[in-house]
Amino acid sequence: MDNLKLQREVIALKRFANHLENTLKLVSIELSDLPDDVLMLLDKCVEIQASENLNELNLNYLREIYYCNKSEYIENKLTVAKHAATIKNLKKSIKESGMDIADLERFMSIVDKRIIPDAEQKLNIVEIDEKSKYFQFRQTEFNVPDNFSIESVIEKVELLEDK
Repeated sequence: MDNLKLQREVIALKRFANHLENTLKLVSIELSDLPDDVLMLLDKCVEIQASENLNELNLNYLREIYYCNKSEYIENKLTVAKHAATIKNLKKSIKESGMDIADLERFMSIVDKRIIPDAEQKLNIVEIDEKSKYFQFRQTEFNVPDNFSIESVIEKVELLEDK
């Protein structure tokens, strides 16, 4: 019984195919004259019609499928563009960070060269402290007369220069 039903469907499809070919012949178009890409599109239409269980080939259905596919294509293209921009910004940020790291490493190497070790620092502090005490001691030993005037000394020097 199923074979009989299938045979009837095959016969109906053949009649329908003949009808479509005759319709194309009326407008002077042969299927064999069509370019390969058009034939591929026709095959795609037939596949869609079979997979979606469309009983008639309605142009509105094809348009809807086309626009859905086109919309998905545009959304994917937009997503790719957004991701490409994000990647570009991240690469730029990575490059800038690398340059900052290089600058910081140069700074650290300069600081390491200039840094004075603790032992040497303590030695310098002791030397400065000793010099300070020495100069304070010398200052206390140096006696300046009470009637000493630096201004009068400057005047005398200027007079000597003028002569």
